[in-house]
Amino acid sequence: MQKKICIAPSAMYICLMSNDAKILELMEVADVSAGYPLRSSAEALDKGGVHFIQLKHVDTEAELDWACVPTVALPSKRDPQWLTDDDVIFAARGTRTFAYPLMNTPDHTVCAPQFFVLSAADKGRVLPGFLAWQINQRPAQEYLAQRSTGAHIPNVRRRALEEMPIIVPSLAQQEVIVELWRAAREERATLTRLMENRTQQMEALALGLFQNAQRARP
Repeated sequence: MQKKICIAPSAMYICLMSNDAKILELMEVADVSAGYPLRSSAEALDKGGVHFIQLKHVDTEAELDWACVPTVALPSKRDPQWLTDDDVIFAARGTRTFAYPLMNTPDHTVCAPQFFVLSAADKGRVLPGFLAWQINQRPAQEYLAQRSTGAHIPNVRRRALEEMPIIVPSLAQQEVIVELWRAAREERATLTRLMENRTQQMEALALGLFQNAQRARP
Protein backbone atom coordinates (compact mmCIF):
# COMPACT_ATOMS: atom_id res chain seq x y z
CA MET A 1 0.00 0.00 0.00
CA GLN A 2 1.37 3.40 -0.94
CA LYS A 3 1.82 5.87 1.89
CA LYS A 4 2.09 9.63 1.60
CA ILE A 5 4.22 11.64 4.01
CA CYS A 6 3.51 15.37 3.78
CA ILE A 7 5.61 18.19 5.20
CA ALA A 8 4.83 21.91 5.09
CA PRO A 9 7.99 24.08 5.09
CA SER A 10 7.26 27.83 4.92
CA ALA A 11 4.45 28.53 2.40
CA MET A 12 4.94 25.47 0.24
CA TYR A 13 4.01 21.81 0.61
CA ILE A 14 6.41 19.01 -0.19
CA CYS A 15 4.90 15.56 -0.41
CA LEU A 16 7.13 12.53 -0.27
CA MET A 17 5.68 9.43 -1.85
CA SER A 18 6.94 6.19 -0.37
CA ASN A 19 6.26 2.62 -1.34
CA ASP A 20 8.43 1.15 1.38
CA ALA A 21 7.51 3.19 4.46
CA LYS A 22 6.62 0.89 7.35
CA ILE A 23 4.62 1.36 10.52
CA LEU A 24 6.58 -0.03 13.45
CA GLU A 25 6.53 0.30 17.20
CA LEU A 26 9.26 2.52 18.58
CA MET A 27 10.81 -0.43 20.43
CA GLU A 28 11.51 -2.01 17.03
CA VAL A 29 13.78 0.85 15.96
CA ALA A 30 15.23 2.11 19.26
CA ASP A 31 16.21 0.84 22.68
CA VAL A 32 14.61 2.86 25.48
CA SER A 33 16.47 3.39 28.75
CA ALA A 34 16.05 5.72 31.71
CA GLY A 35 18.13 8.81 32.40
CA TYR A 36 20.67 8.81 35.20
CA PRO A 37 18.93 8.07 38.53
CA LEU A 38 19.31 10.67 41.28
CA ARG A 39 18.03 10.69 44.84
CA SER A 40 18.79 14.40 45.25
CA SER A 41 18.64 17.43 42.98
CA ALA A 42 21.33 17.96 40.37
CA GLU A 43 22.20 21.26 42.05
CA ALA A 44 23.29 19.31 45.15
CA LEU A 45 25.98 17.42 43.22
CA ASP A 46 29.61 18.40 43.58
CA LYS A 47 31.45 19.85 40.60
CA GLY A 48 33.15 17.20 38.50
CA GLY A 49 33.80 16.01 34.98
CA VAL A 50 30.40 14.69 33.87
CA HIS A 51 28.05 16.84 31.78
CA PHE A 52 24.56 16.58 33.29
CA ILE A 53 21.67 17.58 30.98
CA GLN A 54 18.50 18.82 32.67
CA LEU A 55 15.14 19.88 31.24
CA LYS A 56 16.01 23.56 31.50
CA HIS A 57 18.95 23.11 29.13
CA VAL A 58 16.94 21.71 26.20
CA ASP A 59 14.83 23.62 23.69
CA THR A 60 13.51 21.94 20.55
CA GLU A 61 13.78 25.25 18.68
CA ALA A 62 17.47 25.85 19.40
CA GLU A 63 20.79 24.07 19.57
CA LEU A 64 21.76 22.84 23.00
CA ASP A 65 24.27 25.27 24.54
CA TRP A 66 26.80 22.91 26.09
CA ALA A 67 28.44 25.81 27.92
CA CYS A 68 25.30 26.04 30.08
CA VAL A 69 25.29 22.33 30.97
CA PRO A 70 26.99 21.86 34.36
CA THR A 71 29.76 19.35 34.93
CA VAL A 72 29.20 17.33 38.09
CA ALA A 73 30.59 14.41 40.05
CA LEU A 74 28.19 11.46 39.93
CA PRO A 75 27.42 9.86 43.30
CA SER A 76 28.03 6.34 41.99
CA LYS A 77 31.47 5.08 41.02
CA ARG A 78 29.99 2.84 38.32
CA ASP A 79 30.22 4.20 34.80
CA PRO A 80 26.75 4.93 33.40
CA GLN A 81 25.73 4.55 29.79
CA TRP A 82 27.32 7.64 28.28
CA LEU A 83 25.27 9.64 25.78
CA THR A 84 26.46 10.05 22.18
CA ASP A 85 25.33 11.78 18.99
CA ASP A 86 23.44 8.60 18.08
CA ASP A 87 21.01 9.17 20.98
CA VAL A 88 17.73 11.02 21.32
CA ILE A 89 16.59 12.23 24.73
CA PHE A 90 12.87 12.31 25.44
CA ALA A 91 11.30 14.47 28.16
CA ALA A 92 8.73 12.17 29.73
CA ARG A 93 7.43 14.26 32.63
CA GLY A 94 5.57 17.55 32.69
CA THR A 95 3.28 19.43 30.35
CA ARG A 96 5.83 19.33 27.50
CA THR A 97 6.76 15.94 26.11
CA PHE A 98 9.40 16.31 23.44
CA ALA A 99 12.35 14.59 21.86
CA TYR A 100 15.75 16.11 21.16
CA PRO A 101 18.52 14.61 18.99
CA LEU A 102 21.91 15.09 20.59
CA MET A 103 24.66 16.80 18.58
CA ASN A 104 28.28 17.60 19.40
CA THR A 105 27.91 15.59 22.59
CA PRO A 106 30.94 15.87 24.90
CA ASP A 107 32.52 12.75 26.35
CA HIS A 108 31.07 11.68 29.70
CA THR A 109 27.55 13.05 29.34
CA VAL A 110 24.36 11.85 31.05
CA CYS A 111 20.84 13.24 31.37
CA ALA A 112 18.44 13.73 34.27
CA PRO A 113 15.92 11.02 35.24
CA GLN A 114 13.09 13.11 33.72
CA PHE A 115 14.37 11.90 30.34
CA PHE A 116 14.28 8.60 28.53
CA VAL A 117 17.22 7.84 26.26
CA LEU A 118 16.37 6.45 22.80
CA SER A 119 19.29 4.64 21.19
CA ALA A 120 18.92 3.42 17.62
CA ALA A 121 18.70 -0.36 17.56
CA ASP A 122 19.81 -0.30 13.93
CA LYS A 123 21.74 2.85 13.01
CA GLY A 124 21.20 2.15 9.32
CA ARG A 125 17.43 2.14 9.66
CA VAL A 126 16.35 5.29 11.50
CA LEU A 127 18.17 8.61 11.81
CA PRO A 128 18.15 10.15 15.32
CA GLY A 129 17.03 13.50 13.92
CA PHE A 130 14.15 11.92 12.05
CA LEU A 131 13.03 9.95 15.11
CA ALA A 132 13.05 13.12 17.23
CA TRP A 133 11.19 15.08 14.56
CA GLN A 134 8.43 12.47 14.30
CA ILE A 135 7.95 12.24 18.07
CA ASN A 136 7.51 16.01 18.20
CA GLN A 137 4.75 16.05 15.56
CA ARG A 138 1.00 16.09 16.26
CA PRO A 139 0.17 12.38 15.69
CA ALA A 140 2.83 11.22 18.13
CA GLN A 141 2.02 13.99 20.61
CA GLU A 142 -1.67 13.06 20.59
CA TYR A 143 -0.75 9.42 21.17
CA LEU A 144 1.50 10.39 24.10
CA ALA A 145 -1.18 12.66 25.61
CA GLN A 146 -3.69 9.81 25.52
CA ARG A 147 -1.26 7.36 27.12
CA SER A 148 0.19 9.67 29.78
CA THR A 149 -0.58 9.17 33.47
CA GLY A 150 -0.65 11.47 36.50
CA ALA A 151 -3.38 13.83 37.64
CA HIS A 152 -1.18 16.88 38.29
CA ILE A 153 2.09 16.18 36.47
CA PRO A 154 1.64 14.18 33.25
CA ASN A 155 4.07 11.31 32.89
CA VAL A 156 4.74 9.06 29.89
CA ARG A 157 5.58 5.54 30.97
CA ARG A 158 8.31 3.59 29.30
CA ARG A 159 5.95 0.95 27.93
CA ALA A 160 3.71 3.56 26.31
CA LEU A 161 6.72 5.14 24.63
CA GLU A 162 8.03 1.79 23.42
CA GLU A 163 4.66 0.93 21.86
CA MET A 164 4.24 4.25 20.05
CA PRO A 165 3.72 3.80 16.27
CA ILE A 166 6.58 5.13 14.15
CA ILE A 167 6.51 5.59 10.38
CA VAL A 168 9.85 4.54 8.89
CA PRO A 169 10.48 5.65 5.27
CA SER A 170 13.76 5.27 3.40
CA LEU A 171 16.92 6.86 4.80
CA ALA A 172 17.00 9.25 1.85
CA GLN A 173 13.54 10.55 2.73
CA GLN A 174 14.47 10.74 6.40
CA GLU A 175 17.44 12.93 5.48
CA VAL A 176 15.19 15.27 3.48
CA ILE A 177 12.77 15.61 6.39
CA VAL A 178 15.57 16.30 8.88
CA GLU A 179 17.00 19.03 6.63
CA LEU A 180 13.55 20.61 6.29
CA TRP A 181 13.15 20.53 10.06
CA ARG A 182 16.49 22.24 10.54
CA ALA A 183 15.61 24.87 7.95
CA ALA A 184 12.27 25.54 9.67
CA ARG A 185 14.03 25.97 13.02
CA GLU A 186 16.47 28.44 11.49
CA GLU A 187 13.61 30.39 9.91
CA ARG A 188 11.79 30.63 13.24
CA ALA A 189 14.99 31.77 14.98
CA THR A 190 15.52 34.46 12.34
CA LEU A 191 11.91 35.66 12.63
CA THR A 192 12.21 35.76 16.41
CA ARG A 193 15.33 37.94 16.18
CA LEU A 194 13.59 40.25 13.71
CA MET A 195 10.57 40.63 15.99
CA GLU A 196 12.80 41.32 19.00
CA ASN A 197 14.72 43.95 17.02
CA ARG A 198 11.46 45.60 15.92
CA THR A 199 10.17 45.63 19.49
CA GLN A 200 13.37 47.31 20.67
CA GLN A 201 13.03 49.91 17.90
CA MET A 202 9.46 50.70 18.93
CA GLU A 203 10.46 50.96 22.59
CA ALA A 204 13.33 53.31 21.69
CA LEU A 205 10.95 55.40 19.58
CA ALA A 206 8.45 55.68 22.43
CA LEU A 207 11.20 56.61 24.89
CA GLY A 208 12.56 59.23 22.50
CA LEU A 209 9.13 60.82 22.05
CA PHE A 210 8.63 60.94 25.81
CA GLN A 211 12.05 62.49 26.46
CA ASN A 212 11.61 65.08 23.69
CA ALA A 213 8.19 66.01 25.06
CA GLN A 214 9.64 66.46 28.54
CA ARG A 215 12.43 68.69 27.27
CA ALA A 216 9.94 70.80 25.32
CA ARG A 217 7.79 71.52 28.38
CA PRO A 218 8.15 75.12 29.66
